[in-house]
Amino acid sequence: MADKIKINPKPEEIDKIVYNSDASTIKGEVSKVIFPKTIGEIESLIRTETNMVPRGAGSGLAGGAVPQNSIVIDLSKMNKILEVDKTKKIAYVETGIILDELQEALKKYDLEFPVNPSSHGFCSIGGMIATNAVGSRAVKYGRTCDWVQSIEVIDGHGNLKKIGKLDMMDFCGMEGITGIIVRATLNLSPIKKRSADLVKADDIRDIMEAVKRIKPDSEVSMIEFFDKTTSILLGLEEKYHLLIEYESYKGNLHDKEYNKIMKTRDNAYPVLADKGYTIIEDPKMLTAKIPELVKWLEEKRIPFFGHIGVGIIHPCFKPEQQELIDEMFWVVKKLQGQITGEHGIGLSKKKYLEPNDKKIIEIVKKRHDPANKLNKGKIL
Repeated sequence: MADKIKINPKPEEIDKIVYNSDASTIKGEVSKVIFPKTIGEIESLIRTETNMVPRGAGSGLAGGAVPQNSIVIDLSKMNKILEVDKTKKIAYVETGIILDELQEALKKYDLEFPVNPSSHGFCSIGGMIATNAVGSRAVKYGRTCDWVQSIEVIDGHGNLKKIGKLDMMDFCGMEGITGIIVRATLNLSPIKKRSADLVKADDIRDIMEAVKRIKPDSEVSMIEFFDKTTSILLGLEEKYHLLIEYESYKGNLHDKEYNKIMKTRDNAYPVLADKGYTIIEDPKMLTAKIPELVKWLEEKRIPFFGHIGVGIIHPCFKPEQQELIDEMFWVVKKLQGQITGEHGIGLSKKKYLEPNDKKIIEIVKKRHDPANKLNKGKIL
C-alpha cells in the first residue's frame, strides 16, 4: 500500500491552531481570527457579534487571551506610533505595538517607556495596559497604568470612548472584559545610563536585609531575585542572588557585563520552562512574609525567582503539580498575600478570586459590557 501523502494545513487553519492558546498554554477553541486595521472595523464587530476575545501579542500567562469558541480580534495590525512629543515626554500610539519596537523608535528622542516586563521583546502595549503589567523596574517606576495618561476604548456597546485617569481602572488591569483598548497616550522618561550589581547569600534572611537596605536608594531601579535552583540553571553559584540595577554607574557591572546580566535575568523563566517547569505563577507578598513563602516553596522543591523589591515572586511548577499550585495559593492567602501581582486572573486563577473582589468586578463589567460580549469567561 502506498504511503499516505501528508497535506499541509491551509494558512487559516494554522492561524486557528496558534490562536487556540496564549503563553499560558491553556487550550481553548477559536471560531474565527480577525485582523482589524481601523477603529471602525472593531466598532462594527462588537455591534454585530456576541463572543469576542481581544488579543495583543498572546504573551499573557493566565489564559486571558484564550478563546472559548470565540472570535479572536488580533490587534497586531494596529501598531502605529501616531505622535511623539519630546518636550512633553509623551507618545500617542496604537495599542498593538510591541514594547521593544516602541522603545527602539523612542531612542532618537532619547526617551523610553520605563515599565520593563520580561516579555518586552514580544508583549504589546495593549496587553500591558489590560493586565496593568509590572516588570523588573517596578521598584522605581511602578505599574504600566502609572504611566498611561489616557486611553481610547471601544466598550461592549461598540462605542469609542476616551478615558482619562479618573476612570482608567475600569479598563486598566481588567484583562479586556470591559472594552478593547485601541489607542493610548503614554508618559515617557529620559533614557538613563545604567549599571548593575549581583549580590549573593546563603541565607534568605541576609537577602531580605539587603533588600531593606538597598530599596531606599533613589538610584536603584531594579531588585530582582533568583533562588538557588534558578541560580544554578542560569550558570551562577548555588546561592540566593539579588540583581540590583542602578540608574548611574554606581554598580560594578557596566556596558557588556551589564547587558549580559540583564539577558541572564530575562532567561530565568525560559531555563526553568526547559526543565519542565512551564507553569509560572505570580503571588504578591508583604516583604515580612516572603521568608515564610520561601520556606514552603523550598520544602516542596519548587524553583522561583521574582521582583522581590515589590514583593512579587514567580514560583514555577510542572503541569502535573496542580495540587501544589492550589496549596500554594492557600498558603499565600494565609500569609495575607495577593494571588496575582502582575499576570492577571484570566482563566487560570478565577477560582481563587475573593467573593468581594468578584462582586466589584461584576459591577464594572455590567457598566461597560452588559451583554457579556467581551472576553467571556475570564476573571468571572
